Amino acid sequence: MKQKLLADIELDVHELKYLMDSFTKEPTQTLSELLKRSVARMQGRLDELSQEIDSVELVSLSSFVVEETVVKENEITAQEKDASVIIQSPKPVIAAAAAEEEEEEEEEPVIEEAPVIIKKEEPKNAVLGESIKLAAGLRHSISLNDSFRFSRELFKGDTDLMNRVIEQISVMGSYKTAVAFLSSKVEIDEEKDAVVDFLELLKKYFNQSA
Repeated sequence: MKQKLLADIELDVHELKYLMDSFTKEPTQTLSELLKRSVARMQGRLDELSQEIDSVELVSLSSFVVEETVVKENEITAQEKDASVIIQSPKPVIAAAAAEEEEEEEEEPVIEEAPVIIKKEEPKNAVLGESIKLAAGLRHSISLNDSFRFSRELFKGDTDLMNRVIEQISVMGSYKTAVAFLSSKVEIDEEKDAVVDFLELLKKYFNQSA
């Protein structure tokens, strides 16, 4: 889980650098929104990584407390056995009864374990239609079969990367800007049918939006 978060954060850094360079050259409202969204996404992953580290520390602390408690219980039990061996002479009936009452009144120590936080890992491979919420227009132009084909042949099986790229392209202002952004994320080999089909979808999308 931590390795995936680190990989996603590294990807966010490269994405943020590209968007910042583009914004510096040509500041637009669209790039401003993309920058803010990218920063918020990276901040969320950093917070999640911080929680992951805290949970590991909490588990280690819980194990230490349990081990210390078990050691102390063993020491107390050993001391009680030694005391029972030393006392060999018979006690009066009254004294024995009083001792039994005192033992009944004593309460056994209660061991409270610190709560262990278990984070549920989200599924890595999400279906395109379920993951993209904001890129409605571009999303509807891609069939389910094509989404799997683009993920496999263009984005090397990284469905999360494909979803993020489509989401960001959907709010860009031109086909030229979208292709430049796409080329910064994946290798555009126009000899591949999947690449040609994806670029054709982008052309149709931006022609309809114009």
